[in-house]
Amino acid sequence: MPQYEVNAPDGKTYTVNSPEGASEQDAIGYVQKNFYSQPEKKADLPASERIGKGLRDPIDGGAQLLTKLLPDGFVQAGNKLNNFLADKTGLVGRLPEGGVDQQVRDNEAAYQAARGPDAGFDGARLLGNVISPANLGLGGALAAPKAASLLTRVGMGAVGGAASGALNPVAGEGDFMDDKLKQMGLGAAFGGATPMATSAIARLISPKASANPNVQLLKNEGVTPTIGQALGGRVNTIEEKLMSVPILGDAIASARGKSLNEFNNAAINRASGKIGAKIEGSGQSAIKEAGNVLSQSYDNALSTVKFVKFDQQFAQDFAQLKGMAQSLTGPLRNKFNTKIDEVLAGRTSGTGSMLGDTYKKVDSELGQLASRYGKSSVASEQELGDAFAQAQSLLKQQMMRSNPKVAEQLGKTDAGWANLVRIEQAGKSGKNAEGVFTPGQLNMAIAGSDQSVRGRAVARGTALMQDLGNAGQQVLGNKVPDSGTAGRLAMGASTLLGGGYINPLIPAGLLGGAGLYMGPMRGLLSGAVTARPESAKAVAEALRKASPALVPLSAQMGQGLLN
Repeated sequence: MPQYEVNAPDGKTYTVNSPEGASEQDAIGYVQKNFYSQPEKKADLPASERIGKGLRDPIDGGAQLLTKLLPDGFVQAGNKLNNFLADKTGLVGRLPEGGVDQQVRDNEAAYQAARGPDAGFDGARLLGNVISPANLGLGGALAAPKAASLLTRVGMGAVGGAASGALNPVAGEGDFMDDKLKQMGLGAAFGGATPMATSAIARLISPKASANPNVQLLKNEGVTPTIGQALGGRVNTIEEKLMSVPILGDAIASARGKSLNEFNNAAINRASGKIGAKIEGSGQSAIKEAGNVLSQSYDNALSTVKFVKFDQQFAQDFAQLKGMAQSLTGPLRNKFNTKIDEVLAGRTSGTGSMLGDTYKKVDSELGQLASRYGKSSVASEQELGDAFAQAQSLLKQQMMRSNPKVAEQLGKTDAGWANLVRIEQAGKSGKNAEGVFTPGQLNMAIAGSDQSVRGRAVARGTALMQDLGNAGQQVLGNKVPDSGTAGRLAMGASTLLGGGYINPLIPAGLLGGAGLYMGPMRGLLSGAVTARPESAKAVAEALRKASPALVPLSAQMGQGLLN
């Protein structure tokens, strides 16, 4: 009996004892037949047929469900009518003895047999299910009102998912109602999860912090909130509570302190920025520096004044002021007239003009008189102070009409002073923090400086610097963070030393968390939730709006898992 060594395609060598007359080729064929077989190719139907099957599923499933819900007598009569028309006209197909239910099950069995045992997931059929008119119509009907809460949208998604599941045919051999309830339950679960999933993804694409105008205003002013402050709500509350944790709490307090200092610096530069000056830092020293640069700007502008030429408007306005001053009591009226003649009229040339240096002296003296009498506790003397202040104002207006370029610079300086007045008032409230003030203290100073009728500017949210104060109050809050205490530092040391013996991950975790609030990481962490391109909001909103239409898709994917 001849023997052959055969190298099979699977990499093994077989020894074959062949009968007399058998060739080596016969031996190779024997090995391939008995010891090695080529993998069978998976059979499947064309994609177009499977999509068509998916399109028909809601029709078959709906008809099958209907026959289970209607009275048996009515269903039997319908089956007989159908078969009568099938026999007589051929326009409809005959129903088997078990009616629509048996027909659906038989069709499903034939479909699966045609696909083959290892055809795998039927994506084409799922596509047909989703784009079927029934499911598309269902997705459109699920559109929730724009202001609907997430809970409402979840409920509507669950109802829609259950309805989509109800339209799927039951093809197994089990109890129909048990299988149908499973389909509806799975559809409800996946349908209800869809709004939650789309909402979560939309939040990642465009977090609320990235669309919060208060956060964006602060960022534009150079203020970097912590991630808790940027996200607000519960996240901010948790971050505040973590400030009591050793090591990590000190890092959070330090980061929040930096945010508050940046807020103070932004407010101060609202004043100095009017004349193009940039102030670094915060607190009393920075406020003082801002006052100095504004005073210098005022002096620089006045140094360019060469003369003041009095015009007809000044004469008319001043005559009106002197007429109003007649209402002062006799001694105070005489004092006003005497001082005006001495300080102003006596220094005006015969041509109706005044040198620049003379103007500065007159302006200073009128200002001192206005301040002296304006601070008096006697009402009549306060009126005299108002009269001197009005005289100073009329003189200043005349100077600016005579010197348009100076007027422009003085206008910017005055705008800076108007901001600084509010900052100085807020700084007084924050004296225990060396002039560092909270957004709430700035808002109180803004309200106190509001000269509009009945304080309407503050009531309407249009008062000077109120946009910055409100944004700071909404995002940063009104607490001055404790930058660290000896007690917390001692606790931190004991945690690092003692906690490490229990679990090395404890101090490592605290140090790692603290690192997220230090240096560049603070800006990166905050920027991760606040920096998004303009298109992100539109994409996130489109995803939320598409949520109802995605419910049937989710429900049908659930059915695919069930099958």
